Amino acid sequence: MDPNQQPNPQPQPQPPQQPYTPQPQQPGPNPYAPQQSYQPQQAPAPQPPTTYGQAPQPNFDPNYLDSIAPPPPRANFFSGSFGKIFFAMLALFVLAVSIIVASGGGDDTADLQQIAVRLDNFENISKTTAKDFKSGNLKETNTNFRAWVLGSQQKAEELLQLGGVKKSQYGKKMQSDEKALADELEQEFEDARLNAKLDRVYARTMANETEVLVNLFNKMAKKNKSSKIRDYAESTVKNLVPIQKAFADFIDDGN
Repeated sequence: MDPNQQPNPQPQPQPPQQPYTPQPQQPGPNPYAPQQSYQPQQAPAPQPPTTYGQAPQPNFDPNYLDSIAPPPPRANFFSGSFGKIFFAMLALFVLAVSIIVASGGGDDTADLQQIAVRLDNFENISKTTAKDFKSGNLKETNTNFRAWVLGSQQKAEELLQLGGVKKSQYGKKMQSDEKALADELEQEFEDARLNAKLDRVYARTMANETEVLVNLFNKMAKKNKSSKIRDYAESTVKNLVPIQKAFADFIDDGN
């Protein structure tokens, strides 16, 4: 045997194995066992107040909320008692103007209102009466008169509307007087028709009535304060003068 060669180690005997012995199982919690009632935790006893280590309180500016709040709304000029007084005075002024216009007293449009109402009545009379004329001269003159009445009456109402005067604001007494005049003329012409004198009576009466209109227009052209009304009266009366002369110079050629 080589001296440098190590001898093979001999196998060591193994200890005998112990037989398996089953361990008893530990019993788990019983699900059917009654549950223990909930015990609330007791609150800790209050501690006496202490100022040691207390954090300093910040200084609060009482005007801080005012600085971040939106500014109050600006007072309205017409709010409050001043606004009530202003609108009350304005209402009284409008009422006073309406009364003056309606009564015709002291109103610069009173004469123009009368012209508008009278021409409106004359247009109806000249239209209903013309169907019974026999004179060709009278028919022609009456046709010219009706054309002048329509244009002049329309222009008068336009001027009144421009001045803010409605028909409902015309003078009540003036309208009543003009209605009475129209009724009187219609009755006169009806009586003349029944007596076969309509042409001559109509020509004579309308010559007088158109002369009255000429005087009203001339007065209005000189004394009215409104330049527009004065211009209207001056231009309108120029076209009425030849018609008035035709009525006055009427020659009956129908009978």
